[in-house]
Amino acid sequence: MSDKSTTDIPSELIDLQRASDAEFLKVRAFQKHGRASEWTDELHTEWRAQWEAWRVAAEAVYAAICNHPVAAEMGRHTLEMAVKAAVRHPAPTASHELAA
Repeated sequence: MSDKSTTDIPSELIDLQRASDAEFLKVRAFQKHGRASEWTDELHTEWRAQWEAWRVAAEAVYAAICNHPVAAEMGRHTLEMAVKAAVRHPAPTASHELAA
């Protein structure tokens, strides 16, 4: 396995992970409504729909990672962790470094 930098991660995988993470944040936003046991039927329906949207997005990321040629080189798990790290913990850009 080679040690790829985050700049070598395919942009389509980054985009899919960002979309999945955005859907998950929408699921988490339902926490503001308090305990699920106290939700209305309508709120439960909305939550289930959002949960499904996140599940579909997460499956799309996983399938794309598993089927990407880079996964054969790096290993699926290594690529998956690199994609998540690049999205969730991006390296600072030169402009951020100058501002610090």
